[in-house]
Amino acid sequence: MGENMEETIDELSAALEELESGQGLSRFTGGHGVQSRVFEFRWSEPSLEIDFRLPYDLAFDDDDARKARETEIGAALRMAILLLKTAGTGGFGGRVSATATSRGVFYEIVGEDGETEDSGDDWSHLANRLENALGFNSWNDLIIRP
Repeated sequence: MGENMEETIDELSAALEELESGQGLSRFTGGHGVQSRVFEFRWSEPSLEIDFRLPYDLAFDDDDARKARETEIGAALRMAILLLKTAGTGGFGGRVSATATSRGVFYEIVGEDGETEDSGDDWSHLANRLENALGFNSWNDLIIRP
């Protein structure tokens, strides 16, 4: 992973292109064996905490399960890019944490006063808030692709 935010965004974008090319994903993958491969991405700084760990390329997945996993990972890559871009603009004004695992997704936004402003298990709400911070329609342009 890149040493700074811009390099990391470039790496995430390259991983997304790799995944969408149909050639498979080599960046941000770990694990061993045929049923323990994972997509992993972590970022930690005072205003942003990202912890994504999703199953990837499991040998016993059928085509539908494999496609569903790749869609989840694509959304996680897009969300990571969006979160990093927003953090780069200072758009949080507090702290945001986002998690994605095989159990689902979760986010929390904590204001400068330390109080939770928003949290949930639906990234569309988080994306809407980030859209406002960045000033563009990120959900349609970045998060969801057919």
